[in-house]
Amino acid sequence: MAEKITKKDMYNGIIATLTENFGDEVQDYVEFLNGEIEALDKRAAKEKERRAAKKADGDELQEAVKTAIGAKPITAAAIAEGLIEEYPDVTKAKVTYRATQLVKAGEIYKVQIKNEDGKKIVAYTNEAPAEDAE
Repeated sequence: MAEKITKKDMYNGIIATLTENFGDEVQDYVEFLNGEIEALDKRAAKEKERRAAKKADGDELQEAVKTAIGAKPITAAAIAEGLIEEYPDVTKAKVTYRATQLVKAGEIYKVQIKNEDGKKIVAYTNEAPAEDAE
């Protein structure tokens, strides 16, 4: 598969071509392209910082979700409701995502329980479910 050419690579190629063919006559263009490369680097650094901060927040929420799950099965909605004061932007979807990660890691278990209406819903517990449980 061909290697992806980035904007930075493209700008560097243009700079090389311009300087080889025109020398110092195109210095304004070269300075402009170097400024664009610096801007790309700054954006990349800022994005990396933002992702690191987001990951740290996610890890913190994942630990809170793990702590909220006990031996008794609990739904993602109930977990989100319990964490709303500490994490104002928590949603059922965010809790479900973190719980799914914990299930895949083998730290908690996903079980099916029946709600008040008799419908099966997904819940989470930190105790392994019995083999014949439905």
